[in-house]
Amino acid sequence: MSPALAVPGAADAEYRQLMSDLLHDLSQPLSTLTCLLEVNLLLPRSLKQVRHDLKTALHQAHSIARLFRLLRALWESGSAQQDTETVSLTACLRETVADLLPVAEGAKVKLLLTSNSACSVNFQPSRLRQAINYLIGFAIESSAGQSEIKITADEERGVARITVVISAVAGGGVLPQGNPAEAAEQRQRDLKRRLGLVAAGRIFEGGGGQIEIASDRLRTTCGSERFGIEGRLPLVSCAKPSGSK
Repeated sequence: MSPALAVPGAADAEYRQLMSDLLHDLSQPLSTLTCLLEVNLLLPRSLKQVRHDLKTALHQAHSIARLFRLLRALWESGSAQQDTETVSLTACLRETVADLLPVAEGAKVKLLLTSNSACSVNFQPSRLRQAINYLIGFAIESSAGQSEIKITADEERGVARITVVISAVAGGGVLPQGNPAEAAEQRQRDLKRRLGLVAAGRIFEGGGGQIEIASDRLRTTCGSERFGIEGRLPLVSCAKPSGSK
């Protein structure tokens, strides 16, 4: 993960690295699947061996399908916007947070949303919700259990801003030793997590915005680690709605 997507060229570099990693990871399940098919076509195999090979082949096929879905999502994140309109960034945030609450609860992470404005931006609504989903999904997957994610929407000098602060960062996962299947699945989960931040950044950039993350993790008074992610988009208008927190 790039420590600061605001650095010129860093977002493109992270995109290229992630694309390279995804393509590289496709080679292993494709090779395994090809080998299994060739062996079963060329050599006599017992029914037990055939069933074992079919089970392994199916697992590899699922792995290939997951990687292709990630590649497609990453590629489509750079697509040009269509049918843009004035949309409330805060409203999209509320919808997305509500949708992701079950995911956060499953990860034992608390989502806290605060906003004092509508933060209207010119964007394709579905693309904006997708970008926010990627962004908050990345935050959830990067958080340690029993932590909080504080999400704030506000305006600053003509810019609509989303700030996401993770109170405790999850430690780096250790790949399972001696179990290639589990190691491959964990690596794919990490690739999916990385894709969340890169894809959100590409969508924001398509609307004239950007996403930044803190260059250094910050130490809280309790000693745990936290870091912030900030998304910015050009502001159309920002009128404080009645009843907002």
